[in-house]
Amino acid sequence: MKFSLQVSLPCTIAQAFDALHNPDVFRAVSRPFLGFKALRPTEFPARYESGQSYVVAVKAFGLIPLGTQEINPKTSASGMARVFQDHGRGLSGALAQVTRFQHTMTLRPSGVGPTVLEDELDFDAGLLTPFMGLGFRLFWWWRHRMMKRLAPEWQSESTRMWESRYSSTMWSGRVNPSLTSTVTAIPPGRALEVGCGEGADALWLAEQGFDVTAIDSSPTALARGEAERVARVSHDGRSRVIRWVASDVVGDDLPTPPEQYDLVTAHFLHIPAEERKILWTRLVEAVAPGGSLVIVGHSLEDLDAGLRRPPASLMFDKKELMAAMPRSWSTRKVTLVEREQKAPDGASVIARDIVAWGVR
Repeated sequence: MKFSLQVSLPCTIAQAFDALHNPDVFRAVSRPFLGFKALRPTEFPARYESGQSYVVAVKAFGLIPLGTQEINPKTSASGMARVFQDHGRGLSGALAQVTRFQHTMTLRPSGVGPTVLEDELDFDAGLLTPFMGLGFRLFWWWRHRMMKRLAPEWQSESTRMWESRYSSTMWSGRVNPSLTSTVTAIPPGRALEVGCGEGADALWLAEQGFDVTAIDSSPTALARGEAERVARVSHDGRSRVIRWVASDVVGDDLPTPPEQYDLVTAHFLHIPAEERKILWTRLVEAVAPGGSLVIVGHSLEDLDAGLRRPPASLMFDKKELMAAMPRSWSTRKVTLVEREQKAPDGASVIARDIVAWGVR
C-alpha cells in the first residue's frame, strides 16, 4: 500500500530538515499514539546520522507492546529540496508483519512562503495491510498536526526575531527608490531578491516583467507578500510571477536555477561583517553572465542624521562593496542615492543609501 500526505510548516527547509534528524522531535510528534525506547544503541543519539541503523522498542499508547523496529535513515539533497528516507522495518512482534517499509519525507519550498513536507509511505504487511493502512493514515494525520504546532520551535533565533517583528502589520507597499533608479535600465529576466521582507520590491520587479524568486527567513512576511500579489492580480489581471522561499539568507544555499539570475538584489541586509562576506560571495555566484548585481544599504553618513539606523558595525562602505564585486566584471559602481524620509520626530530629512551596481 502506498499513500502520500503533505503539510505546510512555518519554518525554513534547513530548520525542518534539522528537526527530522532529532530523535526528540521524532518522539514528540508520535505521542501519545506511539512510544519508543532505544535498544541499540541504548540511548537515543543527539542526531540521527544518515547510513546508521537504530533499533527501538515500540509501545502503543505507552501500554501495548508492538515489538521492535529498525530505523534506518538515509538523507539526500536535490537543489533546495531535502529528502529524509527510512527503509527500516519491524524486527519482532506485531511490527514484524510489515515486510516492506519505505518512508520518504521530502522538504521543498511551497513557492508561497512556508516549507512543504511531502510525506510518502510505501509498505506491505500481507493480509494486515488494509487494517494497518488505516492506522498509519490516522497516525500520519496526527504527526503532521504536531509538526505544524512544533515548527515555530525549530526556527533559528534570527527567524524568530523576524517573525516577531512581522507578527504585527508592517506593510507599506513602497518600493525602494534606490532599486527603481538602478534597475530601470536592466531588461526583464530572472531576478533573485534576498531578504525580501513583505515583498514590496519583489512585487515591483514582477510588475516590470521579471520572473522573481524572493527569499526571506520569515514565513509570515512571505505569506503577506503572496497575499498582496494575489490581491493585485485579482484586481487588475496582470501577471506577477513570484516564487516566495523561506530560507536563511546566510546559512542556507541560495535557490539558483541552472542558468543563474539576470538580476540579483539585496536591500538593507545589515548583518555582521563575517556573515556579509559569505552572503556577498553567494550573491556574486548567483549572477548570470551579463547579469546585474544590486546591493543597497543605509549609508554610514546617516548615523548623524537623526534617523533610526543599525549600529555602525553592521553597516558597510564603498571599499567593502567594491571588493565584493570581481575586478573582471564589466561594471563596478558604488554611489550614494538620496531620498526623503521621516525622522522619528516626524520631520522630513534627506537619507542616503549606499548602492552598489555590478554587471558580470
